[in-house]
Amino acid sequence: MGQAALHAKPENPGTIKLAAHQSKASALKAHADATGKAKKEDEPISCGAVPSYKNAKPKDYKDARPTKYDSETKKTVKVTFKAGDSIPFKCDKGYTTDGSKDGDDVFDVDCKDSGFYEPSKVCVKASACGQMPEIKFAAPTGKTDSKGVQFKCNHGYSLDGEKVVAGGMGKNSIFIVECDAFAGEFKEFEGKCQPYGFVPAGQIVKAYNMVFEALFCASCQSTLRKKFGGNQKPPEGLDKVCAKIDDASCSGLVSDIKADFEKQEKALKDHQKESDKDWMETDDEAPGIKDEAKKFCKGVWKAISMPGL
Repeated sequence: MGQAALHAKPENPGTIKLAAHQSKASALKAHADATGKAKKEDEPISCGAVPSYKNAKPKDYKDARPTKYDSETKKTVKVTFKAGDSIPFKCDKGYTTDGSKDGDDVFDVDCKDSGFYEPSKVCVKASACGQMPEIKFAAPTGKTDSKGVQFKCNHGYSLDGEKVVAGGMGKNSIFIVECDAFAGEFKEFEGKCQPYGFVPAGQIVKAYNMVFEALFCASCQSTLRKKFGGNQKPPEGLDKVCAKIDDASCSGLVSDIKADFEKQEKALKDHQKESDKDWMETDDEAPGIKDEAKKFCKGVWKAISMPGL
């Protein structure tokens, strides 16, 4: 070890402690912002007292008690659960998690890191139609009526692909899967839950093509106009544009734009002879390659994307 290392002064311990304190404070604030619940330093995230669900109760009666005796503190404390805890629940008599008479009647409720509870199942009244069907991107709500079982599209999904309006009674997210008691089975649900803002694949491709066309044409026109503004000559390698394009119209477009360059070059020279503007002044009336470039670029894009048309 070198002499410099031996005699180096240690970092200010006060600075280290302050940095650590600020780091913890930031973490506590982030938790409060995310969950809306204040959290003391080093205190595990709590979901609070046991939640309540329709047609179900905690399997262990101790979990449902509001308080318990803490042998360590020798005090009566509230019964709460922290992130990572799982509470077993049991459906009321006549209810199961799949709607069948012999179905499971026990499910877990987890306390998540967000500070909220999340049940793995819901309890549904057992029906003559037996086990409920599985609907893609949807789950049963636990409610039933004379017609059947109520389902709801998962978060981010709706029946019509439109956003679910808060307070809108779930008109485009809640639906009933009917039970045919006579046949003893559920009727097939003919709708479907689809993502908000759902757009068919064909429309997405069309939108992408429109964007790429706009970018291609803008770049193409800019290149042609800059070349004309520089020396009035078409870009080098223009003849190679159509080398890998399987469309006969492309070579015609190249011939046309070359002719346009020659025509506009002559027109520009004639204009400059007659113009009384100084070389540094802007001359909006001077001949250019604007419309000709637009026609050429759009034509080449069409040859690339729709060859033969």
